[in-house]
Amino acid sequence: MDASELMRAASAQTGLNDFGPDDFREGFSLLVDAIDREAQIRDGCRAKLEWKFVNLLAQRLWFARDMQDHPEIARERIRSPLIILSLPRTGSTKLHRLLGATGDFQTLNFWQTMRFARVPGAPDGGVAQRIAEAKDYEAWIYAQSPAMLIGHPLHAEEPEEECYLMEATYRHPTIFGHYDVPTFAAWIVNADLKPAYDYLVSVIQYLQWQNGSPNKPWLFKDPNHLGQEDYLTAAYDNPRFIVTHRDPVKCVPSVTSTVMANRAIYSDLDNRHAFADKMLGHLSSAADRHMEWRARNPHIEILDLSFADVVKDGQAAARKVYDFAGLNLTPEALSAVRQWEADNPKGKHGEPKYSAEEVGSTDEEIRRTFARYTDAFGAYL
Repeated sequence: MDASELMRAASAQTGLNDFGPDDFREGFSLLVDAIDREAQIRDGCRAKLEWKFVNLLAQRLWFARDMQDHPEIARERIRSPLIILSLPRTGSTKLHRLLGATGDFQTLNFWQTMRFARVPGAPDGGVAQRIAEAKDYEAWIYAQSPAMLIGHPLHAEEPEEECYLMEATYRHPTIFGHYDVPTFAAWIVNADLKPAYDYLVSVIQYLQWQNGSPNKPWLFKDPNHLGQEDYLTAAYDNPRFIVTHRDPVKCVPSVTSTVMANRAIYSDLDNRHAFADKMLGHLSSAADRHMEWRARNPHIEILDLSFADVVKDGQAAARKVYDFAGLNLTPEALSAVRQWEADNPKGKHGEPKYSAEEVGSTDEEIRRTFARYTDAFGAYL
């Protein structure tokens, strides 16, 4: 693949040349080059991957045109969002989706993270087309990597993490969870993430302008935000945080298995030991930065929840969130939570199996690495 050729293809598809802020170009070129040299993409998946990149570039092009034609987008207010962040594999996805089922929040659905830009000339900005394309991609993902259904199923019309939206910035750590690209991973560790967060906020404004409900609070969720809270407090007006917790001995092997399922969409390469080794340092550093941020900002509103709180009784967890947010949990909202839990029982697609030994570590090593975090949040573990 060639980054310049992909950009030309997106321009030819859309008839546009303005991709918005240029800060995506360095990461994009590095990523495409690293994928070509390092990621061992299956031959049958190369065309699909090129399609994915061209689509993301097309989203940028259409978005930039709408921003130029509609300056009022930049005046949209994102008021006091609720942001779920955590170590990965702590019950945050369940919490996010069951809360989203109530209809009391604005959420990013998976189709919006894939197709955030309006399709020019299509009725209603092409919403039906965008949802259909996301559903097609969802089905293709499961055909390539059935384990995705167990680890982190993606559903076109359910709430999803901002990380999928931030892929279009090519400045986000989630990208090396999709491909084995050591060169890009080494670059992103020291890259300035502010442009990625700035772009994220502008896209959220864009989505709210398209068909949002400004009187409803936004509900966001992304484990990649852990340790990056300063970007969020700078970007949003009075954000409030929900932090889910779980024993890191469970989190590290679980996220490693999930990432391997994610990478299996495009590649047969499985080097979970090397990845888990990097994850230990990456996640423990993120947890340390999170605790330092909390110590510097005791005035910021934070709700801590345990994995057990969320997994065993979603209705009780929802009550805690509504109380924290100052919202009225109506019988209708509680019924929606109850229905979501009934429709999505634990192990619906199979029970994941993982252990520290399977990823080349030990429970003792993980406990030692996360000692500061477990000391601080032992009551939630």
